[in-house]
Amino acid sequence: MSYPSKRKNSKWLALVGVLLLAAAGAVWWRFSSDVAAARVRAELGSLVAQTRCGPIEYAQTDQGVPLLMIHGSGGGHDQGLAFAGSLAQRGIRVIAMSRFGYLRTPMPADASPQAQADAHVCLLDALGVPRAAVLGASAGALSALQTAIRHPDRVSSLILLVPITYNPKTATVGDPQAQITEQAPASPAFAERVLLWLIGSDFVYWSAMHLARDQITKRVMATPPEAVAGAKFVGFERGGHLWVEHDHEVRRLIADWVLAPGN
Repeated sequence: MSYPSKRKNSKWLALVGVLLLAAAGAVWWRFSSDVAAARVRAELGSLVAQTRCGPIEYAQTDQGVPLLMIHGSGGGHDQGLAFAGSLAQRGIRVIAMSRFGYLRTPMPADASPQAQADAHVCLLDALGVPRAAVLGASAGALSALQTAIRHPDRVSSLILLVPITYNPKTATVGDPQAQITEQAPASPAFAERVLLWLIGSDFVYWSAMHLARDQITKRVMATPPEAVAGAKFVGFERGGHLWVEHDHEVRRLIADWVLAPGN
């Protein structure tokens, strides 16, 4: 190859390199802007209570019948308040907290559902709430159940929404649920590592939501994309969780349960 040809190729390579750097910079700027905006939204109206179990972030509505809202994956107190905040119109004081490791609640050495349940009670103590209804959604149902088990005198009502309470992999021989185990084989170790890598990186998750939203909805959020596409949207919550057409009915039932302690 002649010298002029090499020089021309070098110019093209340099141009491609500049374009790639510019594109990478634009993507990173968009990601950083989205994350910064999300953090500002998440911190609006939230406080950090210094409890005997350590710092716990929370946000709450006005006075009324207390309801401790325990969020699922994909968000902290903001997710819980977005889900249950409108119940304040029914005379309910929604206390939405951030579980261990979410937003401004630190991750302790013991982050088990039992320890998280004790922390729920620590937050109630710090807020001067002797007894509250407890609502656990999705992954938040585990510590909600433990709160009722470990501190029954502090729980007036227990509400579980799409709870993660049974893992087919834990079924044993003779278990009546053993058939479920056969129908729901464990995911390959590689797939679990990829999932943990995906949800463990803000940038990777953000990129995946822009490039393969349907697959994330299906694999990570366990929601059929076609159900989301065909839903009648009432609103949209940060983290990808959706209000759909029966949302108002769910909230009405929650309000009835909370206002009728002991159910």
